[in-house]
Amino acid sequence: MVCSGMVIYSQTYVIGRRLLQGAALVAALTGARHADAQQPPPLAGVWQGTLTNLPLRSNSPTVKVLMELGGIPVADSSCVPWKTTYTERDTVRAVKDYRLCRGSGPESLYIDEGGGVILKTSLIGDVLMSSFKVGKLLLVTHLRVRGDTLEEEIVTIDDEPAAAGVVPMRTRGIQRLTLTRQRR
Repeated sequence: MVCSGMVIYSQTYVIGRRLLQGAALVAALTGARHADAQQPPPLAGVWQGTLTNLPLRSNSPTVKVLMELGGIPVADSSCVPWKTTYTERDTVRAVKDYRLCRGSGPESLYIDEGGGVILKTSLIGDVLMSSFKVGKLLLVTHLRVRGDTLEEEIVTIDDEPAAAGVVPMRTRGIQRLTLTRQRR
């Protein structure tokens, strides 16, 4: 069997020309995994741009977005600001004053929306993701930073009851934020 440059012969593992067994194998695989690990996206800063709802609706006004974000929390039991202001025709239409938090360990990220609403969040590679249901809708969000551009998409899907086999669900739309870093 060949797996990521590794050949397995019975209980002896060969990477390149090196034979590995037991602890040496674990060390080699762990080192490879850490070498490939992504750094958290550089979220901290002030971001500004627009929100687009897809499919596009004619005569929809432009929605301007201002996000003020902390970075990914690195200490347990800590939170950073996650504030988003939506402006339409020079009038603030909504402000979401949330917090991105870390519970116990780097895998325990969540968004605290206030009022008891907590959304589990995962950092997968360089993408921050959340999935949640509201009524009969399933929403999946993903956020990534590319250079000085922050992109966030929220996909809205009609939820269907679980059943054996594949359960097709209709995707209703995508809300896309495209923002540019203003300052750190």
